[in-house]
Amino acid sequence: MSEVKSTVHCKTVTTMETQSCCTAPPTCLAGSAFSDPIWTLWRDFSEARSHAQRHTHRQQAIESMMVEHIGFPVTHSPPFAVDAVNVAGLENAVVIRDEDQDQTRLDERQRASYQDQCARWSAADAELGYSAALRAEGRALCRVRELAEHLWATPAASLTGVMAKLDALLSEGAPSSEAQEFPWPQLRAIRADLEFLRQDQPRTPGR
Repeated sequence: MSEVKSTVHCKTVTTMETQSCCTAPPTCLAGSAFSDPIWTLWRDFSEARSHAQRHTHRQQAIESMMVEHIGFPVTHSPPFAVDAVNVAGLENAVVIRDEDQDQTRLDERQRASYQDQCARWSAADAELGYSAALRAEGRALCRVRELAEHLWATPAASLTGVMAKLDALLSEGAPSSEAQEFPWPQLRAIRADLEFLRQDQPRTPGR
């Protein structure tokens, strides 16, 4: 398991280094220290979001390694109907049972295999800190949402402040930076309009 632990650390560091290139402040906001109170809120939001992303990457790296080396604790006896089982930090472990019976029907071999897998998952969880990583990620994400709500509720005093609020909305809401579903392209276009206005640049018709 020590080899798994080392691999988790390496994967987490690599992912964090890659992600750091994608979460830098937008050019239109970076370094824009001004009197608008939105600036401080946006900066706190951005730092909290980067912090939450680090927790997410660590949790995902641990889960990936545990699934690769152990696998999710799953067993079944047809016909299929799924029940959730609580296994150390794992909400989606399942037992697939006979839907016509109230009691799960598993032969002794299946039961022993399942219990062994659960035990190995729980041991890996204790060593690698998967449950702790999930809790830390949850707390970090809650903090991001709290700061975002505070940011959106605070009146902006400048165009840059409006852009900061819009950036937070795109960061939190859009499934990706290039999402094409409504309203994300439209909101990105509005942000581009605001950037032109903020810099007092004339717009070329049709752009």
